[in-house]
Amino acid sequence: MNMSQIKITESISKSKNVLYIYENLSAVIKQLGCLSDLRGGKNRYELIIDVPSSYKELVVSEVEDKIADVISVNYKYTFFNKRINSSGLSSIERELLLTSLISADIDEDKKYVIKKLKNYFEYTLDGIFNFRLKALKEKWLDIISYIPPGFQSTQLKDFIVYLIRDKMGKRVYFDGGVVYDKRYNLLKRTDLLSGDSGELNIVKEILLSGAGEIELGSPLPEKDEYYLKQFYGDRVRFNQNYFEGENG
Repeated sequence: MNMSQIKITESISKSKNVLYIYENLSAVIKQLGCLSDLRGGKNRYELIIDVPSSYKELVVSEVEDKIADVISVNYKYTFFNKRINSSGLSSIERELLLTSLISADIDEDKKYVIKKLKNYFEYTLDGIFNFRLKALKEKWLDIISYIPPGFQSTQLKDFIVYLIRDKMGKRVYFDGGVVYDKRYNLLKRTDLLSGDSGELNIVKEILLSGAGEIELGSPLPEKDEYYLKQFYGDRVRFNQNYFEGENG
């Protein structure tokens, strides 16, 4: 069988970016008969995928989608976190602000990144960010310039509602403590929020999904419920499992 090789590398300090890609591709790798190997050295962490040549284009497409997640969430979070001064917010409010800014145009950011990745089979994640994405970083700097340094807690709700108000039609599902997309794939973009506290991860996961609607199959933690109602209002729905769980 003819095989093609795909290689993804990252600095060892950002190894979780490679792990995110591997974990989210593990089902595809197994299903298509690919071979994979994770390797960690002194300075670099890498994922090698040997792909049957007949599935090369499919696997490359999946790989590039996950690389775009890494750039559009992990690298964007770090980029914004270093540059946004939001002294009027608590630490968790600041995390919500950063998450909402990432989510506001995540689909557009991903499309741009994927466009820059086409026809490559060796992906150096930090190199891609540093040398191929100049226009994207310029756009991010422009966004940052509109965030006032004295941003206040009282402004946060209205700001996030404004950012997500036009996200209609895309629905995610919450059940049993985790968030799924419309195909019931587990969403784990919060794994890419480097340095984040992990608090309100359900709210952040839903924001990062770019969803316009939420369907609940089980009750939310109290704090997450509070913020989701603040941000999404009547776009939070309840399915039958939710009420059966309450009654059970």
